[in-house]
Amino acid sequence: MNSGVSPARERRLIEGVISNLQLFRQLSRKDLDTLANHSRLREARRGAAIVRRGEQTPGLVALAYGSAKLALRRANGEEKVVRLLGPGGSCGLAAALLDRPSPVDLVALSHCLVATIPPVPVLRLMGQDAGFARIVAGALAERVLELLGELEASLQQSGKQRLACYLGSLAEPNAQPGTWIARLPATKTTVAARLGVKKETLSRMLRELANQGLIAVAGPEVSIIDRAGLAQLAGASG
Repeated sequence: MNSGVSPARERRLIEGVISNLQLFRQLSRKDLDTLANHSRLREARRGAAIVRRGEQTPGLVALAYGSAKLALRRANGEEKVVRLLGPGGSCGLAAALLDRPSPVDLVALSHCLVATIPPVPVLRLMGQDAGFARIVAGALAERVLELLGELEASLQQSGKQRLACYLGSLAEPNAQPGTWIARLPATKTTVAARLGVKKETLSRMLRELANQGLIAVAGPEVSIIDRAGLAQLAGASG
């Protein structure tokens, strides 16, 4: 890190990030120490490329704090956001284990603290611990199914249905019992790219959902007025 953080504090931060990742929660203290010994922390400013498409994938990349996007550029220059990451989010495992270049750009959406866990100690643990190897295989398989589900949604659902699904996935209980709120994790431009629509289309769809009495929009916060109605819209036949 280049932030003046002491080595002891950096080590504690690395251990905290690794131990909070679902992939590593069942590892022993000794194995967590091994991963931490090989891992590194660095900061990334908003807009900085954490990993560039075509570069060698440095390992499993996890966010201690901040937010980032995994994105692809179309030939016409338009961006497709494949995934949004928040604190505790991670990516790069498949490419790192296969020693392949990154297939996407990973770009910081805010000031980030990033931990990188190289593939060699992960592969070594997989060879030593069949249970851990199954967990890794399960995580990779789950991601494949998620991507196939997103592809199916892009083919069979309207933009408004995809937005309804997305808002439902972000829904959290609000301060008032029985109410829900979805906080957009990025700008409307980035969220629109995540949903495969233009920013203007996203704004229009939000207005339409509000006019239907399903939501109320206040900046990045979307109050979900009719959660059942939103879920019905999300599950409706295209």
